Amino acid sequence: MRRSLLLALTAAAAALAGAAHAQGVATVDAKSIDQWRTVTLDGGATIDVPVAVGDNYKPTNKADSGLMLFRIGVKDAGELYCGLDRMLYNKPPLGMARQRAIDFLTNANIGIFCHGVGFDVHENFAQPARNSQGYPGSRCVASYSDKHGEGTEGDVIEARTVVAPDAVYALTCTVSDQDQSRAETNWEDIWRSRIVHVEDSLKAPASAP
Repeated sequence: MRRSLLLALTAAAAALAGAAHAQGVATVDAKSIDQWRTVTLDGGATIDVPVAVGDNYKPTNKADSGLMLFRIGVKDAGELYCGLDRMLYNKPPLGMARQRAIDFLTNANIGIFCHGVGFDVHENFAQPARNSQGYPGSRCVASYSDKHGEGTEGDVIEARTVVAPDAVYALTCTVSDQDQSRAETNWEDIWRSRIVHVEDSLKAPASAP
């Protein structure tokens, strides 16, 4: 059962990543990279998105659990795409109650959204982490190489899970560049602080519906 759950959750993360590659990229520069606006998502959660993406943070597929998806790029610094999934308790793909989800995501499988990505995977860290509202969860970072079309690119994924009262929120942000080394450098020097901003801006509803 645990293996099927792992496959379901990593498939959800992969679906978000695939959708992000299809998403149009908004090009920003040093003057606009830190311009944000707070948006309210389906279900009541709020999060900051770059001003440059306009309304293109809304996933087009209403049949899945995706709440938010944006993709931006900076010249000579690669691209960043972030997606937010909302997984309800006791329903697929999570299929568990909140208390079990707390144990699963803060103890048993802290780095679940950083596993099973690409090849030549370098896992940086995985640790329990509470969000800005105090809800339990976890965060992880891993870099890897990924076949994209006919070529290979480098990616760094940073994933944050929040076990909120109403659902589990999984926020994955991926930095993409020509190779793994460049992606790692750009994640550290350019995108890491912006990803933290997005993570800290996520506010889940204070109670279950």
